[in-house]
Amino acid sequence: MTPPSGAWAAGVVNHGSYDDLAGCLASLERQTLSPCGVVVVDTGVAPDRLAELRACHPGYVFEQHANRGWGAGVNRALAWCGERHPAAAFVLLLNPDVVLDPDFAERLVAAIARDASVAIATGKLLRPGRQELDSAGILLPRHRRPRDRGSGERDVGRFDRAEYVFGASGAAMLVRRSAMEAIAIEGEVVDEDFFAYQDDTDLCWRAHRFGWRVLYEPAARAVHGRRWRRDRRFAIDVRVRRHSFKNHYLQLIKNERTTDFLRNLPWIAAWEVARLGFAIAFDRAILPAYAAALREAPTAWAKRRAVARRLAALRSKVEIAGSQPS
Repeated sequence: MTPPSGAWAAGVVNHGSYDDLAGCLASLERQTLSPCGVVVVDTGVAPDRLAELRACHPGYVFEQHANRGWGAGVNRALAWCGERHPAAAFVLLLNPDVVLDPDFAERLVAAIARDASVAIATGKLLRPGRQELDSAGILLPRHRRPRDRGSGERDVGRFDRAEYVFGASGAAMLVRRSAMEAIAIEGEVVDEDFFAYQDDTDLCWRAHRFGWRVLYEPAARAVHGRRWRRDRRFAIDVRVRRHSFKNHYLQLIKNERTTDFLRNLPWIAAWEVARLGFAIAFDRAILPAYAAALREAPTAWAKRRAVARRLAALRSKVEIAGSQPS
């Protein structure tokens, strides 16, 4: 059964990508299942460009905030949806460089609505030209560095089956609002300490820890421009590359179970040696990320303990409920 149009809202986090944003918003307007509301959280790089887009999309809400990273933008978008559209069960979170197929929301909302165990859903993301895959969901290898499935491969149908996956790219991620409220830590759904990159996989990892699932639905398709690719690595600001590098360690601290860490230690150690070697040989500018990870580690440990306390409280509630006479 197709959910009603009020079932979902959308939030787009934008930092200076106004040409891309125009295409993204146009694709939202073409959706066969209309959103009940759309908010653009913008960092105010070019107010004139934002004003032009506001005039083209009078039904959408545009907010300007200081640039505190993708996570802060997402948290604001989720808060806005809760304030303005409390009946919306789902929120589609988008990067501005994503153009949705017209039935993207209809297919993805229907898929997540059918499965109450799913907190996050994603579709098949394609590179411009639609011949290559960008992301068919995210996997978590034994070395614990999440990877987009099929990234850069030709789309030959290898990922044409709906299935549960480890994670979803934050470029186009549909979330269940009730699940996000349940897994928020210290008032944050997305960890704002990450600022950029790995925050989407950190969120998915935490969702798994709370017993939720992530769904990949290939019938929902979109094109993702993706700024960060292997062949464009050094076009990315070094400060952003450092965030990505250190956030890998923060999400390990926050989410990895001790037993899994020990079981996968040979793969993790080999990967860390390779990462260090790459940084020394090709990208020494990111080496300060190690020091940044050490500085932020205590906060990550504190958040890990907060998650553990929440999980313990949930287990206690389940045990108490199970002990009550029927």
